[in-house]
Amino acid sequence: MMSLKKLLRITATLLPTLGAITSAWAVDPGTYKIGFVADRTGVVAFAGISYAQGAQLAVEQINASGSMGQGAKLEIVEREGGSDVAKSIQGYNQLIADRSVIATSCCIFSNIAGALKAIAVPNKVPLVFYGATMPNLPSLPWAYNVTGLPGLQEIALSKHLVEVLKPKTVAYFVLSDNDAFQARYKASREIFEASGAKTVGVVTALGADTDFTAQATEVISYKPDLIMVYVTQIPASSFIAAVRARGWAGRMATNEAVSPAAVFKKVGPALAGVPFSVGFASDVADSDAGKAFVSSYNKKFGADPDVYAAQGFTAMQLIAQGMQTLSGKPTREQLAEAMAKLPTIRDDVYGGVNLVNGQVQTKQNLFLAWSPEGKIVRWKP
Repeated sequence: MMSLKKLLRITATLLPTLGAITSAWAVDPGTYKIGFVADRTGVVAFAGISYAQGAQLAVEQINASGSMGQGAKLEIVEREGGSDVAKSIQGYNQLIADRSVIATSCCIFSNIAGALKAIAVPNKVPLVFYGATMPNLPSLPWAYNVTGLPGLQEIALSKHLVEVLKPKTVAYFVLSDNDAFQARYKASREIFEASGAKTVGVVTALGADTDFTAQATEVISYKPDLIMVYVTQIPASSFIAAVRARGWAGRMATNEAVSPAAVFKKVGPALAGVPFSVGFASDVADSDAGKAFVSSYNKKFGADPDVYAAQGFTAMQLIAQGMQTLSGKPTREQLAEAMAKLPTIRDDVYGGVNLVNGQVQTKQNLFLAWSPEGKIVRWKP
């Protein structure tokens, strides 16, 4: 058996070596900037603020942890895009012109994401999308997407609805001028029809519409077993409220657009019991990291985080975890290559994610609904 003196002598010999190993995997002291194109103003400011606040909280926690090395910190440098393509491009070009900006993050709308990706990739700047939902946005090693693709979530929800509700007839409400929602609706319809459910009607609207009285009346006239809603936030909440106001008590299902608390506050109990699938909801967060995120966000901002805040938080985690594998004074190119090698994001708020070719994929599907009291709960038929 080794004596205590010998053990202490070996430990003393190893400590300098261990310290050298630790320092070898720490970046040099200094401030490393992340260029952030925000959407705090414009038509989706409600979500843009959440994304930005989630990112801000992540950076504060990363810096407090010292996980990148002694004296190494991240700093968000923000430019307002306002959901405007030209303004977002201008702000992004300003950000990447600063060589101290080592990585960037942006975008709720997919068309803006595509425009900034076309700048980031040839200029070799790491870019993490925090909110865009268009498939195939990642382009390794430069472009990554931490947004859980709604299409995958809705396919899972559609299969679940087939299994538990077994509808014989389905009607759809969909935006006619939104390619992403058209694709999501068609994928869902394929699942229902493959199960034997008949499509009895497809009712459409434009993204700029505000009155859905006619659509609500029409969809009710089809008397479907289930109404599937594939539109953005304002049309979804307004349409569901209009259908309920006309006495429809049947089944409806929608998408993650109705998950923010502000939507329930506006619409109220009309949303209760309408299922949707979303990657994160504070009311049902059950992982240790998820609970800690909810607590920290609430303490800092006085409100519970929504899925948009979770995505902003995750975008910064991805960049930081790439930095944590580097040493010395890393370049944009070195950070991009490091991020491309990450198979997952540690301590994520979702309860487990994979990074597949630069795209985050959550390991669980949450089927949720608003309760009449305004809490998000796990949906039960």
